[in-house]
Amino acid sequence: MSRSAFRRAGGIAVATMILTSALGMPAPALAVTPPPTLTGEFLSAFPAFIPTSTVDIVATCDPAGTSTIAWSVSGDAFGPYPGTFVETGTATVGPQTAPAFVNGLQLGYLVSVEAFFAIDSPTGQVIGSKRLTGTTDLGGCRDLDDFIAPDGTHVSGTFRRVAALSMAYEAIVITDDAAYLDSGTSGLLLEHFAGTGIAEVDAVQEAFTSTQSGLVAATGGRATGGGRVGDVTFGFTAASDKAGTKGRCAVVDATADVMVKCLDATSVAVSGNWAVILGNAVFNGAAVRYRMDVTDLEESGSGSDSWTIHLSNGYAAGGVLTEGNVQVHR
Repeated sequence: MSRSAFRRAGGIAVATMILTSALGMPAPALAVTPPPTLTGEFLSAFPAFIPTSTVDIVATCDPAGTSTIAWSVSGDAFGPYPGTFVETGTATVGPQTAPAFVNGLQLGYLVSVEAFFAIDSPTGQVIGSKRLTGTTDLGGCRDLDDFIAPDGTHVSGTFRRVAALSMAYEAIVITDDAAYLDSGTSGLLLEHFAGTGIAEVDAVQEAFTSTQSGLVAATGGRATGGGRVGDVTFGFTAASDKAGTKGRCAVVDATADVMVKCLDATSVAVSGNWAVILGNAVFNGAAVRYRMDVTDLEESGSGSDSWTIHLSNGYAAGGVLTEGNVQVHR
């Protein structure tokens, strides 16, 4: 994957676009039993042992200065939300002069790490973000030219590593017609080592521990937006506050000859810069349930913000905005 293609993927849009709708026809506003927290959740993308997983990494290495590592991965999820996951992320590594080494290669301290992930599981669908909170986590980024490893092997190739144990996460969990918020701590280990004389290693592994004793239904927040994704034009507004929950939308897909009109919003969940909206709609006049996922990444909107809609009849549309803007507020 080229760096430009990776950037065009739009971070969280990669996650929201792969999710299939968990909505059926009208159901209770809240699930009888809230879903579990992410404590014990483990994500693994390790192509050597999980052939269906993928790990794509692009990087710019400057061992004496600042290095940037970006990744796009998919793999298996284990724990309370078993299934599959996707993730995109970026990490910045400072000068690689820390008193720590891997395979004879000196590491540096991580300056920043940001990742967006989505888990698709029978238990529920999870959309989340992670960020670095510590100052002593380590990373490495080197392009090797006849590097001599500790065992005497001459290696020419590439080395990337992100070992971030001090991370915080926020997540929205969707199950039936309810949305829940979760938060806690997380770890991330990304490994890439490839070159002459060595077996290639590509792996991303992560673990989660919630700081909440249990999930509660998400309430509160406001999201508005409008614009275009390809040939699909949309506009929406949704809010949940002391006055109640309300929302409307209009979607026109001229290519597919589809018009969607949202009649209300039964749930609005906001976490950080993204929101999930659930409710009732009509699809070319027929009653359906809908779910919208929106992300407010930049003030300008176009080329960065994302919008997707999934209907209970199987229709779905959306992606990164080609025109317009999305606004999300707590």
